[in-house]
Amino acid sequence: MRFVYKPRKAIAAIRFIADHNVPELTKGKVNKLLFLADKLHLVRFARPITGDWYAAMPHGPVPSETDNLMDAFEAQNFEHPGVEPLAREISLDRTYTYPRLAPSGPSLSPEAELSPSDKSVLSEIIDHFGSKSFSELRSITHEMPAYEKAWGSRTGNRGTIEFEDLFEEDENAVVGALEEAVENAKLRSVLSEPLWD
Repeated sequence: MRFVYKPRKAIAAIRFIADHNVPELTKGKVNKLLFLADKLHLVRFARPITGDWYAAMPHGPVPSETDNLMDAFEAQNFEHPGVEPLAREISLDRTYTYPRLAPSGPSLSPEAELSPSDKSVLSEIIDHFGSKSFSELRSITHEMPAYEKAWGSRTGNRGTIEFEDLFEEDENAVVGALEEAVENAKLRSVLSEPLWD
């Protein structure tokens, strides 16, 4: 099962997290919070927020496309199509070993990209996990069955976390959400839509 990556929604989600004064907000911490939010939204509403796919890496789940975007942003590589929109929303404080993210002035548009359920889930994740350190989030996500399964079957230092596995042992999973997500994925496989308009 795959979803269509929505870079604008990923940027909106990053901005939403930054707007909530999450302490020590590094790229690594954003990766973990996005994973937890995408997972919770998927098991409740049959779709993740960003549509990104997750790699099982040594430090836990990583949203592949969003991580690439943030790497390009940190490198100020404006040839990457998402860097300019992200740079309008987020600033980097490079005085730390791991640069910290903060809102960059008034938001230009991200709120419009997020649905009410996206915002509700992001808020819930921030409330439950936002004050935790990267190390704590790393430990939490390492213990999840989907991560353990992907890490156990990895090639080299990377495995692919299957969306279906995110429902395993999740008390938040809504009955029928997995079946709906699988059915919608089949429909998406015959339809296409652009990443950027």
